[in-house]
Amino acid sequence: MVVDIDDIQEVAVIGSGQMGRGIGAVAALAGYDVAINDIDESQLEEAKEQIQWSYEKAAENDPDVTEADTEAAFDRISFTTDQEDAVATADFVTEAAVEQQSVKEDIFGTLDEVAPDEAILSTNTSGLNITRLAEVTDRPDQVVGTHWFNPPMLMDLVEVIMTEYAPTEVGDTAEALIDSFGKTPIRCKMDIPSFIVNRLMRPYGEGAAWMVYRGEHSMREVDSAMKYKEGFPMGPFELADYTGGIQIRVEGEGDHLEDDRPMAYDTEVCPILHQLYEKGRYGRKAGAGYYDYSDQDEPDIPVDAGQGFDTLLVWAPIVNEAAKMVENDVASVEDIDTGARLGGNWPMGPLEKADEVGLETVLAKLTEVASRHEDTNKLAETLPCDLLVEKAKAGETFY
Repeated sequence: MVVDIDDIQEVAVIGSGQMGRGIGAVAALAGYDVAINDIDESQLEEAKEQIQWSYEKAAENDPDVTEADTEAAFDRISFTTDQEDAVATADFVTEAAVEQQSVKEDIFGTLDEVAPDEAILSTNTSGLNITRLAEVTDRPDQVVGTHWFNPPMLMDLVEVIMTEYAPTEVGDTAEALIDSFGKTPIRCKMDIPSFIVNRLMRPYGEGAAWMVYRGEHSMREVDSAMKYKEGFPMGPFELADYTGGIQIRVEGEGDHLEDDRPMAYDTEVCPILHQLYEKGRYGRKAGAGYYDYSDQDEPDIPVDAGQGFDTLLVWAPIVNEAAKMVENDVASVEDIDTGARLGGNWPMGPLEKADEVGLETVLAKLTEVASRHEDTNKLAETLPCDLLVEKAKAGETFY
């Protein structure tokens, strides 16, 4: 028998890095007993210090959190290098180790042996293959993804990702647990590459990269327009530099092209990313990415640089990707837009944007964007999906 939300009292977290300790801190603050496990004793000591620091900040800045609350929460957390001990009585286990498929598969194989039979096992991953993680266990129907956003104490969103093995009830329990943490869960009903939010982020960055690669627009023009006209926290190039997106996309390209999950990517990344990568321009931490940071911490993006830029050139492919997820029953309209707003801090969701400007307008812009691609696969990827075409023809909206 699989645990229900009413049965969950103890939570275990495997990995005490930035994500793992943050997840553990959130769970303990919500009233759960928490065991945080790591093979590195020094990492566990750092986790203790960081959790105490984050609790102090929460008591200072959140009127709903008192010092007594955080002290009680910290007392509910145990730290151990013994994985079997950490999960011995856990009802819900979250693996938050390094983002490598093989490492996570090894951990799940062990967890399946030592965790209680009824416990749900989850993985905090931003896009790795959860189905394969489920398949290394004897309980694939009790494995889900829980993609937290960084930092867990501050970010409100958590994606709950299902596989073909897990019944709806297991996803419901995971969502109820996330909700009890005071976070907002959204459901990705299918294990697809990148899930919901990061799947929207891909055309945000890649579509802009192709425009610059073809010499149609400048980086500052695009970044300025999306940041100052549209209200995004960062333009696509500034964001890629901040997150190390160039390195992530190039080094993960082979994995994406070999992915056998539904809606797998079948096109290569824009050549400009390879050009930057080969020069060691990985982003801000490397001193240069799309922008040069040798003498600045932030890129110089003039407010008026993007006044003449048509932001629908960026929005339209994102709307198309969102519509594909609805068409394939990956996620609901509401969850997709909630993910964009809470996970990406976007001014609105892509399907809200589509309704605002009109689906016929979006279709026209998508056709324009697609016509600029000579590569057959990339052309097909950017063409409007059937659902978008049907809704536009019928004069319908997403809401």
